[in-house]
Amino acid sequence: MKKIALIAATAIAFTSCETDVTDRVRTDVYNSSSAVSISGAVTNVDTLGTYVELKLSNPYLDNGALQGIVGASIQLFDGDSLMGALTEESGGRYGEVAFKSLPSHSYRIEVVIPPTYGEASGVWESTLDECKAPFTLVFPLFPILEGDSVYYDFNLDDTVNYADVDSAYYSPYQFFDDPVGKGNGYWVKSYATTKIYAPNGQAGPFDPQQTEVSLPASINLYNDDEYIEGQRIARLNFIGPPYTVYRDTLIKIVYETRTASPQLYKFLEIMSGNVNNGGLFSVPYSPQIGNIRRQDDTTVFGLGYFYATSVRFDSITMSHPF
Repeated sequence: MKKIALIAATAIAFTSCETDVTDRVRTDVYNSSSAVSISGAVTNVDTLGTYVELKLSNPYLDNGALQGIVGASIQLFDGDSLMGALTEESGGRYGEVAFKSLPSHSYRIEVVIPPTYGEASGVWESTLDECKAPFTLVFPLFPILEGDSVYYDFNLDDTVNYADVDSAYYSPYQFFDDPVGKGNGYWVKSYATTKIYAPNGQAGPFDPQQTEVSLPASINLYNDDEYIEGQRIARLNFIGPPYTVYRDTLIKIVYETRTASPQLYKFLEIMSGNVNNGGLFSVPYSPQIGNIRRQDDTTVFGLGYFYATSVRFDSITMSHPF
């Protein structure tokens, strides 16, 4: 049976025998336990490399900041071959920019937590996670106006004359060549925009200077089953709310795409279902078991997931068509 490793933080004291358990749910156990949390990735990004966040989670009903685990030793393996140790940075974060992922290679980590952390101490490990090959763009990311019946799947009766209005509505699209074989998954994050005041659109002048603005970030999950253009050529539609672009501005949106192994995709799918659970009377949460476990007892699981990924960055600048 799979178990989450719960680490006792304080002793439970029973001072009364008069608790009416029919009136309220006992929360003592939840309030007095925390779990080892190990999350991170080996990437192909030159300035990032490999990173791990090593922490103790809070007791179940505590919303405070997580406690970083310091003084640990973390080693990265490519299969069974040792690549080396990560460097402790601060607050329970460890990293090494020199360790980068390669497609078709599988990676894991071993974490030694010092004895000062009590029952959390000892050797923890992740299971192997494969770095999948990234997709290849057929041509650059491009915007589609709502109402364009060539690519847009709905609003075909849109009668807006964009020459007469001050704003346009865009959905970015991307056609790409999916690597051969099933089991390719991606998570795509739109996380930053640049807004430029440009009275004449792409022709400028760009005055005043461009300013960074924050739009609500979103993360979308995709896998082979959702591709509709064939076994290899595929289409991602980053409908994003869609984006509103005014006549005197340009908006640049950056997309970060990370490959996901089938195991990681399933983990993220369960996480998404739990986060968007839907309310008081919805289906209960699914068990959120990652790939972190004790080395001396592989039935005892910690929290988090260590994964291998290929990362790519794409961007698009959108402006009013008139």
